[in-house]
Amino acid sequence: MNAKPLRGLTLIELMIAVALVAILLAVAAPDFREGMQRRRLQSASAELVGAVQLARAEAVRTNRRAVLCRSSDGSSCSNDDAIWPGWIVFVDTNGDGVRANTEPVIKGGSFENITVIGSAAITAAGQRIVFRGDGTARGSDGRSLMVATLAVCAAVARPTQNVRDVSLAFGTRTTVRARATGGVCAAPADS
Repeated sequence: MNAKPLRGLTLIELMIAVALVAILLAVAAPDFREGMQRRRLQSASAELVGAVQLARAEAVRTNRRAVLCRSSDGSSCSNDDAIWPGWIVFVDTNGDGVRANTEPVIKGGSFENITVIGSAAITAAGQRIVFRGDGTARGSDGRSLMVATLAVCAAVARPTQNVRDVSLAFGTRTTVRARATGGVCAAPADS
């Protein structure tokens, strides 16, 4: 009866394997964090594009004003700060720009680990984008077509393009573009 010797790892082999895993994790961790931030930016900007398109579609569908606005509680509009903690969309049946209890919230959302800031045109309009029944958004003067931007920002150096600008042009057209700000989140230009 010959017994076969047990085969396993020596302590030195195990230490080398652990060191290799630690090195691989150290190299991969920054890329993983950068990828997570990039996905958060893309998700939040896509959510805002969807909200703009929903508000516009509801305005056309109901032939009434529909509002996309800054919301801190998920049920009413607020303009007490430049940073958007969340948003709501509702059809403004009485045309006053303020959500009444009889005007249901169509959709809303909030932002985690992301900063959203409106441009001067959005601030001048009370942190709102209001679409008329014809599907156009007007500036705060009520006459000119709205040209405004919501900056979706992660206050980090990586990814280098840490901002996604959700821009509204000609009162209807929505685009998204990435830009780098060196990790600083500030109000965007109206472009």
